[in-house]
Amino acid sequence: MKHYARQRALLIALSHVLFLGRLVLYVFFGKDSFSLRERLDGLRASLDADGMLASSTTVLDGRKTSLVEVRAACDTVPFMSANRLVIVEGLLSRLAGAGRGRRSGGGEPSGEAAAWLPLADYAGGMPPSTHLVLIDGEIKGRNPLLDALKGKGEVREFRPLYPRAVTDWIRRRAQPLDLKLSAGAVRLLAEFVGSDLWTLSGELEKLSVYAAGKPIGEEEVRALVTAVRETAVFPLVDAIVEARPAVAVRLLRQMFRQGSAAPYIIMMIQRQFRHLAIAREMLDAGESGRRIGDAMRLYDFALERLLDQAPGYTRARLQAAFQRLLEADLHIKRGIYDGELALELLVQDLAETGFRARAVA
Repeated sequence: MKHYARQRALLIALSHVLFLGRLVLYVFFGKDSFSLRERLDGLRASLDADGMLASSTTVLDGRKTSLVEVRAACDTVPFMSANRLVIVEGLLSRLAGAGRGRRSGGGEPSGEAAAWLPLADYAGGMPPSTHLVLIDGEIKGRNPLLDALKGKGEVREFRPLYPRAVTDWIRRRAQPLDLKLSAGAVRLLAEFVGSDLWTLSGELEKLSVYAAGKPIGEEEVRALVTAVRETAVFPLVDAIVEARPAVAVRLLRQMFRQGSAAPYIIMMIQRQFRHLAIAREMLDAGESGRRIGDAMRLYDFALERLLDQAPGYTRARLQAAFQRLLEADLHIKRGIYDGELALELLVQDLAETGFRARAVA
């Protein structure tokens, strides 16, 4: 046994010399899960030259795993592959805020966070055929393990793109798809979808199939993208129209977290109020529900909801709503409020029952 242990130690030492300078630790975290997953997929591809990496890949739940389990997975020899890949998901989030207590006489982390700190030292001595990847979402505040791992490998935060960067991302993404987008189409797509790269990627692929090599302008984007995005905003608009402010604000915040842009949300709210105004006018003129649906190209559930909601809106209430929408739009464009704050105030006003009373008065 001692002879075997010495041989194994010698082999590991020799392999460290041969693979000197090769990255074996990766820490990917952040709100931009799309770019994070693309980086992880790229890493997988680079390690899978022999096509056998899947047989030597282990994925561990960071919320439940132990340091012993992680080390055991990393120390395992690859099976029929040149590399071994160990992915730990959610460990950094688990330790977020952990170990805030201090040991007497020092500023070292304590508790569970301290128990994981040896991972940083172990990562420097892992078998070079093993590649350890920690992946996680947004990390807020100080994280002792994340701090300890910095400088040990590739540590990278994936942040959501700024609005101006979204248009550049769309252009780059369109090139390998042979998708020819006009400047207006790029701008409109960015406004409709925002920084939600998962949705943007899907919409670009659909546009490329539809275009079949032909140029795409604003008209095609409106026709193909708006219908998909409408389904996400319907519950928000329903909550506004039905005077449920708490629900409306919660749904609005959820849309922001998913990357929806403020100009798109305002546009959709304006659209629904235009539908309400047209439906109310046609109902007052004695038109049937079917005629109203044909006029606005609305059918089935969407038409039924509109016909249920329109009678609750007087002309005065609709005028007040349009005035409030205009104010919110101007506040954003003039920089008085940022998009999220302006929209939250708008939604609160439009949805609260007090707004209904003021509008009718």
